[in-house]
Amino acid sequence: MKRAFRIKADPSPVSGCGYAHVCPFCGQPLALYDLRDGDQAYWCGPCGKGHRAGELPPGALRPLPEAS
Repeated sequence: MKRAFRIKADPSPVSGCGYAHVCPFCGQPLALYDLRDGDQAYWCGPCGKGHRAGELPPGALRPLPEAS
């Protein structure tokens, strides 16, 4: 008997437009780097922590203030 899997909703927005990529620990902007394997990663200098661009941790995107 096959069991149906539940598909979880992705909490990340479809587009990164209108969001700032920040460190989820200290809130500082992250620097984008190219890796040797061809992927990209974000790095926080003050915390010394980072993550790959395709593996966003919760809290890594902060909405930008709306321009008026």
